[in-house]
Amino acid sequence: MSDRPVPFTILTGWLGAGKTTALNRMLGAPHGRRIAVLVNELGRIAIDGRLILSRGGDILELAGGCVCCKVDTKNDLWDGIGEVVARSQPDQVVLETTGIAEPAAILENLDRVPAAVRDRIVPAGVVCVVDGEAGAAQLDRREEAREQVLTADRLMLTKLDVASAAAVTATHARLTALNPHAERAAFPLGDDGGMAMTHWILERRMLGMHAARQHGAHDHGRDHHHHSQLVAAAFADDAPLVGDAVLAFVASLGDRLVRAKGWVHLAGDDRRGFLERAGIRTELRIGEPWGDEPRRSELVLIGDDFDVDAVRRGLWACRAGG
Repeated sequence: MSDRPVPFTILTGWLGAGKTTALNRMLGAPHGRRIAVLVNELGRIAIDGRLILSRGGDILELAGGCVCCKVDTKNDLWDGIGEVVARSQPDQVVLETTGIAEPAAILENLDRVPAAVRDRIVPAGVVCVVDGEAGAAQLDRREEAREQVLTADRLMLTKLDVASAAAVTATHARLTALNPHAERAAFPLGDDGGMAMTHWILERRMLGMHAARQHGAHDHGRDHHHHSQLVAAAFADDAPLVGDAVLAFVASLGDRLVRAKGWVHLAGDDRRGFLERAGIRTELRIGEPWGDEPRRSELVLIGDDFDVDAVRRGLWACRAGG
């Protein structure tokens, strides 16, 4: 087994900021590196892992739930890092956290990586993805989002093509107040932007570790609770659903709904639907035909103090004949 150092980068950001999109762009770029990706899911249905289209190296799905909470009882993260480094011999490891993870806790507890590879893991920084359209409001309301920005050495702004000038100005003001020393960047669509983003994310920096120490480690010997009572409601159903009814139900959840994504088996349509709520936008996109794949709606909705049974009932009410 090689004993060369392996940089470890954390890709974080609030729910719906665009982490998986950034990860796809990075993995699809012709960078020539072997990147091991660890994907953490919030919710029992693994949506993100299947949304990673261009897989460069190993994909290791972690158990559902926030990574900084689950490691106390299952050690998924630390064992996962050790496993993927030993098995795949990657050039770099990138962890895409859940939208409510606190990266400072991850950095402070890297000594939990199995001893066989622990000395090879080199923290390479924290990249925080920030929604340029909804970021200011999210940072005002969500302490976890603020902690992610505080820990980052790099801040990547997304959705600037749809954000108003006022929204972008407000987001920049909040970032300046929280972390004026972190580098800010955005990357246009296209090959040039994708390559520039890839090199920027994979660049080795140490400021993330310094920030983690400055803001203090989590005491993982105690029960750890998120400041907001976010609940992930998973929904799976073989019956077809009416698209307009699904959108109406999602709209009825109002500001309590923080994030939603997943596939929808649409009544009367042979094509796969994809529902997404990210930031302030909700859309139901129509994709490719299902083909021979079983038609099945699989959704995860994340919100404040959700009644999971009520969410399921509301979506069941959207059923229709084929």
